Amino acid sequence: MGSQAANCRLDGRDTTLVFAWTDGPPALLYHGTRLPQELDLAHFSESRTRPVPHAGLDVNAAISLVPEAGRGFLGYPGLRGRRKRADWDGLLTMNGTQAIENGIQFRLADGPRQIAVTVDCHLDPETDVAVFRSRIKNQGEQEFDANWLSSGTLVPMASLTQAVTFHGRWCAEFETLRQDIQPGLTVKENRRGRTSHDSFPGLILASPSTDQNSGECLGAHLGWSGNHRIVIERLATGDTQVQLGVLFEGGEGQLKSGEIYCTPALYVARSQDGFNGLSHKFHDHVRRRLLRFPDPDKPRPVIVNTWEALYFDHNWQDLSQLVDAAKTVGAERFVLDDGWFRGRADDRAGLGDWFADADKYPTGLKPLADYVRQNGMEFGLWVEPEMVNPASQLLRDHPDWILSLPPYPTLEGRNQLVLDLSNGDVVSYLFACLSDLISENGIAYLKWDMNRDLVLPGNAEGYASACKQTTALYELLDRIRLTFPDLEIESCASGGGRVDYGILERTHRFWPSDSNDAVERAAVQAGFSYFFPPEVMGAHIGPQWSHTSGRGLDATFRALVAGCGHLGIEADLRSLSEADRTTLAQAVARYKKDRNLWHCGRFYRVETADPALTGFAAISCDQNRGQMILIQTARPRASLAPIVPINGLAPDKLYRVTITAQTTSLKNASRQFENPLSAAGLVLQGAVLANAGLMLPVFYAQSALLLSFDAILHETVGSHQ
Repeated sequence: MGSQAANCRLDGRDTTLVFAWTDGPPALLYHGTRLPQELDLAHFSESRTRPVPHAGLDVNAAISLVPEAGRGFLGYPGLRGRRKRADWDGLLTMNGTQAIENGIQFRLADGPRQIAVTVDCHLDPETDVAVFRSRIKNQGEQEFDANWLSSGTLVPMASLTQAVTFHGRWCAEFETLRQDIQPGLTVKENRRGRTSHDSFPGLILASPSTDQNSGECLGAHLGWSGNHRIVIERLATGDTQVQLGVLFEGGEGQLKSGEIYCTPALYVARSQDGFNGLSHKFHDHVRRRLLRFPDPDKPRPVIVNTWEALYFDHNWQDLSQLVDAAKTVGAERFVLDDGWFRGRADDRAGLGDWFADADKYPTGLKPLADYVRQNGMEFGLWVEPEMVNPASQLLRDHPDWILSLPPYPTLEGRNQLVLDLSNGDVVSYLFACLSDLISENGIAYLKWDMNRDLVLPGNAEGYASACKQTTALYELLDRIRLTFPDLEIESCASGGGRVDYGILERTHRFWPSDSNDAVERAAVQAGFSYFFPPEVMGAHIGPQWSHTSGRGLDATFRALVAGCGHLGIEADLRSLSEADRTTLAQAVARYKKDRNLWHCGRFYRVETADPALTGFAAISCDQNRGQMILIQTARPRASLAPIVPINGLAPDKLYRVTITAQTTSLKNASRQFENPLSAAGLVLQGAVLANAGLMLPVFYAQSALLLSFDAILHETVGSHQ
């Protein structure tokens, strides 16, 4: 770096960041295991001095937090912008640093281009998650078009040669794809106006040997609920750079004189303990820094949602019977889904007219809300405030309130258009409607849906407004939360179409997928869990036959798959057989007993030799309790199940291992076999369970098993031999 280099370090629980710079943007020289406190940073920076290769420029600087061509970097830049035909590139120089909470702010400027850039870097000392955020200010008199500014630039260790990305579609969200990072530039862009089902704004870099419980990995997630870009570039030098930021539509980054654009936060964590170790850091950060429950000590209540029981057909008899049935199985929150508002006989009309339908609810929603509360449950309501049907009074009165780009066609999605949230009148109308509903009906919970992508999202002036749509949504949610501090909100977007830390700062729960098919849900929940803890994962027991897949599944199987998240039921409880009603009641009782373990403990994805055998585990913080759900989604490859290691238990403690629940098919899968896990169970040390693993019963396709691990205190191994 040269003798004039400046440097600094940030330390977390077991992580160190080292930055170094001369006269320009700093480089993140090191992001890894915590370094000795007595380390000489000047000597360390000198040790990272880069040689100049043949046939290259005379300077070979490390990739900075804002890579730029003016300093010899010829890859994808961290900032792109121009002022008409001028100021199309330049050189940022260091203008000072400032200490900020758990971090440092780097202040940069480009005098000729008349712009100032700051990059904030935090390292949380408790969770080990680093947070990066950049800002740009136009200091000139003419407008400056900043069409790209990365929230931060990461340069992972050379050993991280693979990328895990997240893809999917409706009803198949959070599919993981692991592949080698290819030479050259890979760019993933999402233009759907929401996080999307097919392009989650996050990725994980790993070494080829990294698995769930061992090996090095680095995760990055952009806390932004709209259009985004992910850049992965493997350079000829062997370096890899990663950038994440907002993807602007034409002109959205245009800054007037004195105007500032601030990027969303980029959350970064690293682990030497595999993907589970990485998830533990992200989960800790969500729990400590992002989630704001009205009552932090309140357990996540069991939900009954009306959608798959009633759809649009609402009447008092059916609803009251469903409330009665919900109480019988132990529900704690009753959510009235789509179909309650004016003109809503199907999905072709009514959106925007947020008033109870007089034919279905002649005296409003309050009688139903009161009846729900009389039966010991909270009352929740489904809304989709950002949308409007062409067949609505709202759009007839205000045809200019939608996002569009005349004279081009305005495309509908699910028979609906998108309201322009950058219009203050629209937001005032929505806030008034929602406030009245919440106040008049004592609503404790909103299921906030968003069921279509944005296409040609122009505002009333014709300017691109996809980015403003997201920030305006945040402002509306913040206003509602401030006005109704006891309200909880679920983020839903045709399932998992809007899942990220930006929306999570303003909500309390996600609906990861519209699929209630437990086979599909097992994969969705696994992908979701890399960045999000189980208490924010809506996991419902659906009907026997899934309307999105046509598959029929056993009630116990459906209940066990849903048991590791925030439990709900989305089925017609009135028509259940007595056996299935008992199964659901038992599942609810089990969830209430164990939810603190899943929602406060360490969460693990269980890695097995059979790709059709999925598993999730939770271990209490004191390591005295644990549970593991094993889910066989398809016919096993082998006649015997693989031996499964149990991670996270205390090595020197004794545990009694028992089967808490299982599908009926498991009891009949083996001939002439008395399962030692039944009845009193097995007693083994934590170290044995982790290193030698556990022999499992024979699995059939679509069968599942719940194991419990309970520490035996004040006893020795010998007393059980």
